[in-house]
Amino acid sequence: MRNAKTKTTELEARAPATSPGLSTAIDLSKTSVRDLVAILTQIEDTLRSTPFLIPRDGLMVVNPEIAPLLSRQRSIVAQLRARRISWRNGAVEAPRSASASWPRPPWS
Repeated sequence: MRNAKTKTTELEARAPATSPGLSTAIDLSKTSVRDLVAILTQIEDTLRSTPFLIPRDGLMVVNPEIAPLLSRQRSIVAQLRARRISWRNGAVEAPRSASASWPRPPWS
């Protein structure tokens, strides 16, 4: 079993050296859900550590590094949502059967 540090290193190796999660070279439609969640985690960590407003010419302006991070975050979340919808729409071969150990609640 690989540890989380190895997984992060593998994801960073596939991405360009600019910022974690900014890579558009990775085809999101062929990336596993686990990798998508790992990339999303990296982006959110970067967003938390990146100041939203920065001083420029005596004014506080939006950091230009924020927009590409938010764009990448939106595309990854959209891919995760698309997969969730496809799983719910019968992409699974057989629906799950009711468990004998968990009867339906009386209010259902």
